[in-house]
Amino acid sequence: MGRKPRVEFQGATYHVIKRGNNRDYIFQTRQDKEDFLECLETANEEDVFNLLGYVIMDNHYHLIIETKEVPLNKIMQKINNTYSKNYNKRHNRRDHVFGGRYKSILVNDDKYLLSLLRYIHANPVRAKILHNMADYGWSSDQFYRNNIKKQVHIDKILKMFSENRIVALVEYKNFMEQQEDKIKPKDFYEAGAVIGEEEEKSNNHLGSGQYNESLDEILRRVVTNEEAFQLIKSGSRQRCLSADKISYVKAAVEQGYTFKEIGKNIAISAVAANKMLLKHLDA
Repeated sequence: MGRKPRVEFQGATYHVIKRGNNRDYIFQTRQDKEDFLECLETANEEDVFNLLGYVIMDNHYHLIIETKEVPLNKIMQKINNTYSKNYNKRHNRRDHVFGGRYKSILVNDDKYLLSLLRYIHANPVRAKILHNMADYGWSSDQFYRNNIKKQVHIDKILKMFSENRIVALVEYKNFMEQQEDKIKPKDFYEAGAVIGEEEEKSNNHLGSGQYNESLDEILRRVVTNEEAFQLIKSGSRQRCLSADKISYVKAAVEQGYTFKEIGKNIAISAVAANKMLLKHLDA
């Protein structure tokens, strides 16, 4: 059976995964990891893509790449070939460094970007290398936490939290500390050709036929009365409104709205909207 064609087009965002040959450790030393970061930087000397996130583990890496005019396959060829040559020379070997072709999963909706970034940043925690992702030095988490704009394009994701950078940094840190909201996150973020594809198919199959509502229309549909609608729209924090807010967030997410859009409509942050959904899932 032939290989399935990659889903690639200009301006798309991808979750890219590449493992060592036979799952060997290919980032054994600090120098190996530093060299891989240099390969990423060299491949982007002419600003041909946006690196939105990364994590380097001992035997594999994860990247989130937003392409421009240069196709993803050309970008990855340059990164992997350069690193392989450097690695073999550094370790006096001639074997294959990476196993097979890289895996690329299309992120076809920005609503998955925040949780995908958290997923890759949490890799060292899931691998039990350490307890806190902030303590790991080989991921883009440090760029986001410290508002470092070199090499990693942090603006796109931070603006999903808030246009105010101080607020965005606080909310980013809070979001990274939240528990994963997917039952099988590896299947969701690493299986298939498109992230969220199966979830969207499932939602559409359930279809109530209401997939073109505005956020206000969704809110009016789920709240108990007009007074509750107006209070929620004004940003009221009355506890009696919690159930209506959660219903609103759930319904809006099902229709494809981002947490930033959902939160903005009722004067709360994207992180607060996400927390409401998590409360519903835990209930």
